[in-house]
Amino acid sequence: MIKCIVCDLDGTLIRFDDTIEERTYKILKDCMNNGIEFIIATGRDINMVIDVLDDYHLDCDLILNNGAQYCNRHQTLNEIYPMDNDAFIKIATILNDYGYLLAIHTDNGKYSFMDKEAFWDYHYELLTKSHNDKLPKKTFTTREGYLRDLHFAANAKEIIDKGIKVLKIDARHKDAYSIKGVREQLNIDHLDISSSYEDNIEITSDASNKGLLLEKVIKRKGYQKDEVAVFGDGENDAPMLKSFSYSFAPKNASKHALKAAAYNLRTTCEEGTVYEGLQILKEKKLI
Repeated sequence: MIKCIVCDLDGTLIRFDDTIEERTYKILKDCMNNGIEFIIATGRDINMVIDVLDDYHLDCDLILNNGAQYCNRHQTLNEIYPMDNDAFIKIATILNDYGYLLAIHTDNGKYSFMDKEAFWDYHYELLTKSHNDKLPKKTFTTREGYLRDLHFAANAKEIIDKGIKVLKIDARHKDAYSIKGVREQLNIDHLDISSSYEDNIEITSDASNKGLLLEKVIKRKGYQKDEVAVFGDGENDAPMLKSFSYSFAPKNASKHALKAAAYNLRTTCEEGTVYEGLQILKEKKLI
């Protein structure tokens, strides 16, 4: 029987507007009411997750920053796997010199080498460039949400000198042509890079990822692997998808996720892919 359900957020559980498909939310709540634990595993940090938790009254454990952090919503439980300081300084300097927008997630909020106005303007330019339609109002697309707990630092060394632990870097660029070949310069010891595109890169310590951290978590909780159902759509989800026999990927998931998952589903997150996966488990009398 399934005792724990683990879901990625973007592209898996939540739709483009940060909402959960109605049937999916209902079956998840039914599962939780029946004693099945629910865990979120996402690349987001706590400030990008809190609105979803509040909107859907979720009080669950969280694997954040692609496996660099494990906490609860109140962070009274908080376990981190920070980047090596020297490795962070090296890669942040390279990316900054190439003109990337860096969102540096830490144990003390989010940092940028730009002031708030410049940071928001660059972020909004990237948003409108990639989406021609009107943007939905959500944490990632509003000033209030995206600038929440944002701090300025002149450079990477300043962050380290303050004793701040770096958990993840989101690096995005508006001109993919101008940064062609930069990926080859980023093979730095002790770092894990998750991206197939040079203009959108996620970087964490290689000491942890979603899969490694989830395995530690379920071991502590006393769950067997066949008692855990896992959902994810991205390259960063592949390590946890391949480790569990009940793992599910949406039909439009990345090739890495589709290859790693035990089940390739027929639906997307917009259509309720988690609902489809849970229905499969229901038919197997596992939930």
